[in-house]
Parts: sequence; C-alpha cells; structure tokens
Amino acid sequence: MDCDYYLYVLCLIPCGCMEFYISKTKYSSASSSSKSVSKDRGTLFFIWLIIICSIAFSSYYVRLGYGSKIITNHLFKFYFWVPFSISLYLMGVFIRKQSIEQLGKWFTTVVRIDECHELIDSGWYGRMRHPSYTGTLLYFLGLALLLNNWLSLFGLIIPIYSVFFYRIHIEEQELRKHFGIKYEEYRHKVPNILIPKIF
Repeated sequence: MDCDYYLYVLCLIPCGCMEFYISKTKYSSASSSSKSVSKDRGTLFFIWLIIICSIAFSSYYVRLGYGSKIITNHLFKFYFWVPFSISLYLMGVFIRKQSIEQLGKWFTTVVRIDECHELIDSGWYGRMRHPSYTGTLLYFLGLALLLNNWLSLFGLIIPIYSVFFYRIHIEEQELRKHFGIKYEEYRHKVPNILIPKIF
C-alpha cells in the first residue's frame, strides 16, 4: 500500500462529510408542503448502501494488495495521473455544489415534487438536465482513478454509476409526469442528461 491509498482517503473524508451534511439538511425542500409525497422508491437508501459497500470493498481489497496498478510509471503517475484525478474530483465537487445552489429551495435528496415546484433551466441546468449527479459521478471517478487500481476502479464505478442511472430514470419519469409538455420542451432544449453535447 502506497500514497495512492492515503490521497484517496484524504479526498474521501471531506467528500463524505459534505454528502452526509447535504443528506441531513436537504432531505426535503424548504418549500415542500406536508402534502408533498416522496417518489423516491427507496433509491436514496440504495444509493447510500451501494456507495458505502463499494468504498468498503475497494478500500479493503486495495489494502490487501489485490488488483493490478493502472499506472506503474512513478513519474507519469505523480506528474499527470494524480493531478488529473484530483482535478476531476475537485471539478465534480464544484459542479455538485453549484448545481445545488442553482436549484436552491427546490433541491432535495429524495425525489419529491411540490405542487408549486419550478423548473430551473438556467446555469448548469441550461447545459445538462442532472448536473448535481454529474458532479457526484465526476468526483467518484476522480476518487476511483486516484486509487490507481483496476479492481477498485471497476468496484467503485460500476455499482455507483448503475444506481445513479436508475435514480435519474426515476426522476425523469416524475418530472415528465408533473410538468408534462413543459418538461418535454425542456428536454428538447437541453437534450443532454449528464455531459453537455455528449450524453
């Protein structure tokens, strides 16, 4: 076990604290009425379960020495791979934070749409429909690359990305149901879900 693991843990701790804080303070929006019902279908629980299990799996097996290194050249790793991974991580945190701020009182960690809910189509939401998830997936990619291990890369990315894509599918269904033609127009205006002009 070398400094890859320690850099990973150093980035993981503040990231975990941030998400825990968001989950505790943004479970429901400040404007949600008591009649507003969660349409989450239990995905918040599964997101946390998958994230914790994936992190535990990756950390445990990397510490035991399983899996092969992605980058073995030390110069390339320290002058390109590590800065690139940390840049992805920081960019993800930045996009996540800005997206939550731009959504304002309408942001929740559960799928919950109030009767007076507004559709935000400016800022990051004018470029992609789910930028807060883009930020999350981006910083998890940065963390996975930082471990510099093929086993941990797939152990983190596949389950975490899968559960978030399922969550996005549920959100899209509920937003289309609530906003109707207005959301279809928004989908036409902003066709990309996570990456501008790509996906």
